[in-house]
Amino acid sequence: MKHTSYRLLLSSLALAYIFTAAESAVAGTCANLASLGLPDITVTAAQTVPAGNYTAANGQTFQNLPTFCRVAATATPTSQSDINFEVWMPPPGTWNGIFRGEGSGGSAGAITFSLMANAIARNYATMSNDNGHTGSNWSFSLQPERVNDFGYRAQHVTTVAAKAIIKSYYRQQQEYSYFYGCSQGGHHALMEAQRYPDDYDGIVAGAYAGIDWTALMFGELWTGVHSDTGGTASALPQTQLNLVTSAVLKQCGHQDGGVATDAFLADPRDCHFNVQRLQCTPGQDPSTCLTPGQVGAVQAIYDGASNPRTHMQIWPGFLPGSETFWREVLVGNPNAPGGSSASFFKDGVFNGEANFSYLNINFDSDVALTNNKPAGSGLTWQQALDANNPDLSAFRRHGGKLLMYHGLADPFVTPLGSLDYYTAVIGANGHGPNAVKDTQSFARLFLAPGVTHCGGGPGANVFNGSGNLGGPEDSNHDVFLAVRQWVENGIAPTRIIGTKYVDDKPSNGVAFTRPMCAYPQLARYRGAGDTNDASSFVCASDNNDPNGPIIADFGTRETVLGYADLLFFP
Repeated sequence: MKHTSYRLLLSSLALAYIFTAAESAVAGTCANLASLGLPDITVTAAQTVPAGNYTAANGQTFQNLPTFCRVAATATPTSQSDINFEVWMPPPGTWNGIFRGEGSGGSAGAITFSLMANAIARNYATMSNDNGHTGSNWSFSLQPERVNDFGYRAQHVTTVAAKAIIKSYYRQQQEYSYFYGCSQGGHHALMEAQRYPDDYDGIVAGAYAGIDWTALMFGELWTGVHSDTGGTASALPQTQLNLVTSAVLKQCGHQDGGVATDAFLADPRDCHFNVQRLQCTPGQDPSTCLTPGQVGAVQAIYDGASNPRTHMQIWPGFLPGSETFWREVLVGNPNAPGGSSASFFKDGVFNGEANFSYLNINFDSDVALTNNKPAGSGLTWQQALDANNPDLSAFRRHGGKLLMYHGLADPFVTPLGSLDYYTAVIGANGHGPNAVKDTQSFARLFLAPGVTHCGGGPGANVFNGSGNLGGPEDSNHDVFLAVRQWVENGIAPTRIIGTKYVDDKPSNGVAFTRPMCAYPQLARYRGAGDTNDASSFVCASDNNDPNGPIIADFGTRETVLGYADLLFFP
């Protein structure tokens, strides 16, 4: 794997040199970029878009955008590749000198125009790509090189191309480069930090789906199979999920410095809730309890996917307090259980297999089959798709800063995956009591109580970035501006204030604010002051809460969780 990474780095350096040589041949006007000659790049459009409303290629209309230069292009790093991307650039007189790459979501094969519109309105040069395929059906994987494009390559080659286009247009390179992504975008954020550490100076990785993509797919399937394909006995209607969350809050709502009136848990890892207490007794109103099958389904989702033979954790389960949101993505669709994993297995791993059934997928042998399935360029699916490498030393040497965040009520990608990865980064960064603080010099994790996937939920769920808007745009309230402050001024974020709006509508006013703290610190109520005001909360060291069994792909308990005690310091 190390040799593979070395080859990728050499290839990246060579590609950057070729791009630099080619980019100076075109005059710095938008229309002339159509003839820009870059290796493996075909420019399909170069136009000046006038100020006003703009309808993007996907039909989305964005209002009141400023004038910008739009370049559409296709990258073909291999004969199977077909990576479509766009670069939008403000006029030279208004550009702020910064390039921002944009992430995507799920298995989506689509350019994220909404994030580009956000960026261009704020005078960033911006780029987004479609990950090398169209739509979210995994039949694209029949062309193995496209698995590599989706996993890691598309973001890199389009980043290099975007920088060349930017330099040709402005006749100067960007002063700083940033990447912002949540969910699948968080996955690609970590791929960039791990594989291409010189692409970006600052990276925001939110709710990073697919740190271990193949394991995540088994985790999603596990949730769907245990709740949706077992018949009515294990089905989990919304009323029963609400019942579980209500019982969880009643038992644990006051713990860990939270506020008793909160509709969420401050630290759900401390909530040792026994779902069996909700099992129906003879004659009990069924709307007030759970059947034995429902109890088993909830417990399985808490436990997460594991190997039935070795009992090793494949992917962690969800945390107490997230139950009422489970039907948002992974629960409630028996025909396609498990969100992105449904097409991943049916159309990807087992494409064309006769009599395919989700119930026949084996959480032992089929894990190895999936991991070892051939991708392109001599890699396996695991090597092409999983962003597991905790060694970020090259990114650190580049001067890069990594800001990670995750909602503790996420019902799609469990925050325990983020905790496992961050713990592994600490373990890879050194030994002894200074390992955590040393890691925090370039990589920080923020956990958001009561926040679901990339935003939403009953917690303080607005902290901007670019896909989660409405709050104040400053480094104290905005994860993207916080990483900019860190990179450009050397001021590391210690807390980021989230905002909860009444009915989640900024026009209705603020319901409350609450800080996210740099892990391992978490927000704690001071014991006095307005509970709706973030100033009444402090960032305090947490007690040693276990995160559960480590994901098998991150290493053994001795090599990774052996550092867990380092996460709790005065």
